[in-house]
Amino acid sequence: MSVLRTLARRGLPRHPAGARLFSSTTPRADMSRIQIIGRIGTEPEISQTSSGSSMIRYAVATTVGHGDNASTQWHKIVAFGEPFPDRIAKGARVYLEGDLKLSVYDGEDGKKHTGVTIRQRSLSILNKPPSAAGESESA
Repeated sequence: MSVLRTLARRGLPRHPAGARLFSSTTPRADMSRIQIIGRIGTEPEISQTSSGSSMIRYAVATTVGHGDNASTQWHKIVAFGEPFPDRIAKGARVYLEGDLKLSVYDGEDGKKHTGVTIRQRSLSILNKPPSAAGESESA
């Protein structure tokens, strides 16, 4: 069941009369979190950082719209020292939670460019890619 349906059934949280939902009296840490459901678009690349911990880079594709109005967005993902599921392959549908990181860099053309990378916090495999699912059924 989706989170939105659960919240809709339970209703919105009740607050005492006069309570402020966005109170400045309760300090909160800043947060830049994103949740994505999409397909792994590149084979994950595993490498080592200078400190010796493992780093995994891959991309997740999300498609919005249908037919001629469909557009695909590519999200660059990086995970540090976290266990990465074995046998995860291009095309697998995943649920990903992560933190956004904005980077500014100089391109080969000499101009400044901006890029967004998502630092993976958690990853769940929703289903295998179509070709891998067919192979496991025939085995």
